[in-house]
Amino acid sequence: MRARSLIVPLLFLPAALPAQARTVPLDTVQVTAASRAAAELVAATRGVEVITAEQIRALPARTVADVLEWALAVDVMPRSPALADVAVRGGTFEQVLVMVDGVRASDAQTGHFDLNLTVPLDQVERIEIVRGPASALYGADAVGGLIHVVTRREGAGARARAQAGSWDTRSAALSYATHVGRVRADVGGEWQRSDGHRAGTDYEVGSGRLALSMPVGQWTVNADAGHAARDFGADGFYGPFPSYEETRTTTGTLALRAAPEARFAVEPTLSVRRHADDFVLRRADPSFYRNQHTNLRWGGEVMARWRMPRGLRLAGGAEWFSDELESARLGDRAEQRAAALVEAAAGRGGRFSATAGMRADWHERYGTEWSPSAAAAWWPSEGVRLRASAGRAFRAPTWTERYYQDPANVGDPNLKPEQSWSAEVGASAFVARGVRLGLAGFVRHSDQLIDWAKPDGAADQPWRTRNVEDARFRGIEAEASWAGPLGVAWSATGTWLSFTTGAADGFTSKSALRPVMENVTLGARRTFADRLNVSLLGRRARRVGEEAYLRLDARASYDIRAIRVFADVQNATDADYLDISSLAAPGRAVMIGLEWSGGR
Repeated sequence: MRARSLIVPLLFLPAALPAQARTVPLDTVQVTAASRAAAELVAATRGVEVITAEQIRALPARTVADVLEWALAVDVMPRSPALADVAVRGGTFEQVLVMVDGVRASDAQTGHFDLNLTVPLDQVERIEIVRGPASALYGADAVGGLIHVVTRREGAGARARAQAGSWDTRSAALSYATHVGRVRADVGGEWQRSDGHRAGTDYEVGSGRLALSMPVGQWTVNADAGHAARDFGADGFYGPFPSYEETRTTTGTLALRAAPEARFAVEPTLSVRRHADDFVLRRADPSFYRNQHTNLRWGGEVMARWRMPRGLRLAGGAEWFSDELESARLGDRAEQRAAALVEAAAGRGGRFSATAGMRADWHERYGTEWSPSAAAAWWPSEGVRLRASAGRAFRAPTWTERYYQDPANVGDPNLKPEQSWSAEVGASAFVARGVRLGLAGFVRHSDQLIDWAKPDGAADQPWRTRNVEDARFRGIEAEASWAGPLGVAWSATGTWLSFTTGAADGFTSKSALRPVMENVTLGARRTFADRLNVSLLGRRARRVGEEAYLRLDARASYDIRAIRVFADVQNATDADYLDISSLAAPGRAVMIGLEWSGGR
């Protein structure tokens, strides 16, 4: 009752505690990751959310994972700010595709590393979230949804930030953007360290990135390079062991981009991602058991876009990538994959619009997978929109799921790929006094779902991978926003999920069958005298097999010309719930920070 008694009075005192203005999807927003043919139309036909840089600055967040925790239908499962898993619509952390500037960031070895990004938070322009299948556009893994991190490409100036707080946590960040002749350069870096919220969760993280852009006629050449280092305690995650892990991520991209209004454009992209992982089962005795893996992904794609008469847009392209692994435990492996796709979009926002696509993915080990999709939206009256979509998605087993072995986990090299069909319907409406409402329902049927499991009560046995015969997920998503009186911006979201499975009884699931069943958030934000900004976020959530919990986060900031002083409180209710290791998640934490911005 302690958590409930605190959150209720705070949320309903509008003058005292303003709220977080979360983004609700607007009919006119462009979501670049959700369509290859017509980004201006897809937001109307799919469930999407865009979190802007301005909104990120208002959140009590230090990482991309912190930001995603408050997005609709997104499930973030952190071990610490050094490493976090993410899922969408009740899927697993392997069933979501993470991209940066249109380039796949999801890891071929394991989805645990999907958020091991090399982009400092201050260089993020926006985060696009597409709920539902996206394999028709991007291939494997986009089963529950797609998360696209878009980096800053405009503006100039500098920003510096420092923060300190609970558990001897400290962080610093610096970024600078400028123009040198025709070339725009954006360089940034950030560093964090902490003793952790419990023994064995200490961490130190550093990242840096350089982005260059230069216009060439109607084109822009973009070149990016980034590196991130993460050292962290992983106590309890790999069984009852005081584990420790170090990861290194290096990325590089070279891309040619045309102006969005170009009638015809060909856009090639080359990319490389190297990820190294050094894991010791017993931190004080590395020789007892040690895993060292290095995986490399390299390749490219070519996409073409056409704007045709009468509002028809077409896109098509092909890609080829090589995934390579060097590992003392998983072996040395290499697999090639290729794909071809086509997408068409037609219509106009405010009346009727539709998209349809088809993609064929070839995998050296698993052969060819076909992924169709279709979506449509209709406005029966001004301010009211109805939408529907359906699509197929798949994912191939990761190398970890196939070949990993340690005293607590055993993979299966004979796993089969997952296959899923999804469908959804939704409606949204603008009503009187700035109120916006949205409601959607979805179903997903997965065959050969991959899961880590062990017999009930067999604590001394390792987790083993298996293909679950089938699983059916059903969900409802609701959202509302209101520019209320006294200058308070309110927002509310809710997701409710149910599922049935053909899995054999008597087994405990580690991840695939452990989704969040209920997640309701309420937020408020207010600005006082153009200087003081206060944001508040509350959440009630319940995961399968666990009790519901109530959590409250808040940020207050005060602007003095180019300087911003801010204070964050995370888990102010000190809610007691479990992290992905099934151990205690972080309790109440307080952070104080200072930020300086110039020339933006």
